Parts: sequence; C-alpha cells; structure tokens
Amino acid sequence: MKALDLVFRAVNTVCKYILIVLFSVMTITYFAQIVLRYAFGTGFTWTEELTRYCMVALIMFGAAVLAGQNGNINVSVLEASVPEHIKKWVGVGQQLITLVFFIVMVKVSVDYVMAAGTQITPNLRIPKAWVYSIFPVAFVVLVFNVIVWILKQFFSPKVKEA
Repeated sequence: MKALDLVFRAVNTVCKYILIVLFSVMTITYFAQIVLRYAFGTGFTWTEELTRYCMVALIMFGAAVLAGQNGNINVSVLEASVPEHIKKWVGVGQQLITLVFFIVMVKVSVDYVMAAGTQITPNLRIPKAWVYSIFPVAFVVLVFNVIVWILKQFFSPKVKEA
C-alpha cells in the first residue's frame, strides 16, 4: 500500500503542476489578447482556441485530482441517511459506479482520438488527436485515483477519534 500511495502522490503532484501550467497559459494568452485588441486594435487568431483547449484540460485534470480526494459530485444524501457502519459501503458503492463510468469513458475517448485521424485544428494547426488525447489520459488518472480511494477505504489504518 505504501508503494501505491507513493505512485498516487506522484501522479497527483504531476497533475497539479499541469493545472498550474494550464491556468498560467490561459491567463497570459488571454491577457495578451485583450491588451493587443484594445490597445493596438489587433490580436492573435489562435488565443481563443488555445484557451478553450487549456480550459478543457484544466477541467479534466482538476476532476482527476478531485477524484483522489473523493471530491467529485456524489449523492451525499444517501450517506447521511444510512447508519454509521453502512456509510463506508455506500461511499464505496458510489465510487464503484463512478469507476465503471470512467472505464467506459477511457474506451470512448480512445475511439475519439483514433477518429480524429489527421485532422488539424483551425488556428493552432496542431493535430486534433493531440487535443483529444487529453481525455484518455485524464480518464486513466481518474480510474487510478478512484481505485486508490476505494483501496484506502479497506487497507488504510483507521484513526480512532477521542
């Protein structure tokens, strides 16, 4: 479990740095576009497209990091309405349903990458497969993080409250 936790922390640290870079790129390019447009009456043609792709990646990798903390949306009313000794099982059940969805989405997103073929984006002129590859990578991280969270529910030492 220690080795898995080490990999878990490393993967999520990399994801957090990716989030920082993506948000920085979005902020800088959009700021530059606004300054160029209003101060000089011109601008770049590619900033909106780059910002859109960064935002999609930001959402996907942000969701992946949240999955490792059980921070994604779930039906907490279920957990609140069951006895204490059943709460863990309800949470695990919710995460298992989420896990199945993420596994299906890995397959679907890989199919999208393959379908992109040799298409290129209109302004950045990069292969669309590169853009679409955000999804399978993020969904694999989501699957990994959910699996680790489920395993932690069973194998992590319990902290007793005073």
